[in-house]
Amino acid sequence: MPKKLVLVALHLEASARAVPLGPAMLASVLKRAFPVQVETRIVDLFLQQSAEACAEDILASSPDWVGFSVYVWNRALAKEIARILRRRKPSILLMAGGSEATADPEGILCEGFLDLVLPGEGEELIVEVVGKLLQGGLPAEFRDTLQPAPVKDLATLPSPYLEGSLDPAAYAGMLWELSRGCPFRCDFCFESRGTEGTRRVPMERVKAELKLFEACKVSQVFVLDPTFNFDKRQAKEILRLIAAEAPAIHFFFEIRSEFIDKELAKLFAAVRCTLQIGMQSAHDAVLRKINRSMDLADFEAKVLLLHQAGATYGFDLIYGLPGDSFQGFQASVDFALSLAPNHVDIFPLSVLPGTRLHETAPELGLQHLQGIPYTVIAAPGFSAADMHAAARLAQACDVMYNQGKAVPWFGLVLGWLDWAPSELFGRFADFLDTHADPDITALQAAFLHSCFGEPKQAEVVADMVTYFGYSGALIEAAARAPEASIPLAWLRSQTRLATFHHDPQALVAQLQAGITELEDLACVLPSNPCEALLHVADGETLLRIVTTAEGQAYRMFQEDFEHTQEEVAQFLQTVVFSGEA
Repeated sequence: MPKKLVLVALHLEASARAVPLGPAMLASVLKRAFPVQVETRIVDLFLQQSAEACAEDILASSPDWVGFSVYVWNRALAKEIARILRRRKPSILLMAGGSEATADPEGILCEGFLDLVLPGEGEELIVEVVGKLLQGGLPAEFRDTLQPAPVKDLATLPSPYLEGSLDPAAYAGMLWELSRGCPFRCDFCFESRGTEGTRRVPMERVKAELKLFEACKVSQVFVLDPTFNFDKRQAKEILRLIAAEAPAIHFFFEIRSEFIDKELAKLFAAVRCTLQIGMQSAHDAVLRKINRSMDLADFEAKVLLLHQAGATYGFDLIYGLPGDSFQGFQASVDFALSLAPNHVDIFPLSVLPGTRLHETAPELGLQHLQGIPYTVIAAPGFSAADMHAAARLAQACDVMYNQGKAVPWFGLVLGWLDWAPSELFGRFADFLDTHADPDITALQAAFLHSCFGEPKQAEVVADMVTYFGYSGALIEAAARAPEASIPLAWLRSQTRLATFHHDPQALVAQLQAGITELEDLACVLPSNPCEALLHVADGETLLRIVTTAEGQAYRMFQEDFEHTQEEVAQFLQTVVFSGEA
């Protein structure tokens, strides 16, 4: 009888990123090494599930061995599941791998619920461990000999997609590994620790996997390569391949600004993709304390190439960095927003076990949580109160700028108010303390309405935010839900009834004509309180001003959950799509 191994993926949440690539890589090498002796099953679990429910799912396969992929966010749940498994089936063998297990192998073993920890890249190590177990070896006999070692040649590893351990059609998105290692050695990251340089997946496999993704109609792919454009020649080759073979798939890349050129910017703009650039801080002196650097002029010039090409890009920022201050963090936010990114992700610094920063934290004076999530509490020049203020600003930025899709109007509003981005976010953070609304666009409009003393100008701003906020949300929803399906849920996600102070069609026309001064808009737009129906067709938001009776009919139709598809289709044709602008 073959031994039964369950490989557990404990995901943060159900999302397009929740793909068990790590367990699938292990399953692939085990299938090749032990095609008869080992039967492997991959189980997807989520933090929102109880430990008992997770254990029940694992035990449904009657496993002899269980392996966990352990990361910062799931360590506590993995420990609790292991405790239950040990109680329910004392003979079971429990092991763990992943970045958290690699960073703190002794700590995880000392918790007493695991038999083995496989540190580092696991493919070669798990074949070694399973081989010893099949020969009758006991974990206590060899656990101390397990040492992390990178897989030197990624071409020796089977593809979990191509050999069938991971079905691209079974998930909402895909994780696509193109490389391992990193040419940089940032102190807060252990991507490059224990390795030399970067190892890349061979292009033959890249091409085959991409064709499979397209054939399986994968909608989005998250590329696992922390410096995708470090090798510009290969990056350009892959982008040309994507444009030719998978133009409908949306890709997410992590890139470095230093390696952007005009040709690369155009290639990024020619495919459906989102770029994430790890800026972290706008201060070179701060970044040098974590083994990074920043040339502001070069950064701005390279990002300008992306902007001119029409590529979609965003930045990462970190607060609580050694040598930084709250005022310095605000300046970084202001610099980042001046470059018109499509989104900005802001995080507190984490002192992760296994990183150089974890070793140097005492001498840098970093006070941080000793357990998960290891975040900085305070640092010299960055007090606990400053960390709290930075967290508030980060949340306000996320709500207003990212979730609120503020890119089309953000610069205009800043210019009209003559405020820095950090000041606007700070005031919005105060507003959020006393206002709550699940409708973020309505929340934004109410806040900005309060920022302008002149009522007419306030109404113009509110109208602009309403239009662009709902329009952006509808376009995003349309990309997720095909127009061919027409249940009531589609109607709710693809159309929106909104209230305006002025004719929104006239407002959009004035903006498109280049009239962006608030005083001019307030003068040329006559007051015209109305309701308008917004919907998306071919990626474009269309407007139709509706009568009071039509608006009421729309609201009543939305409230009825019993409509048939035929009724929804008829309503779309007669009310939503009739007379569209």
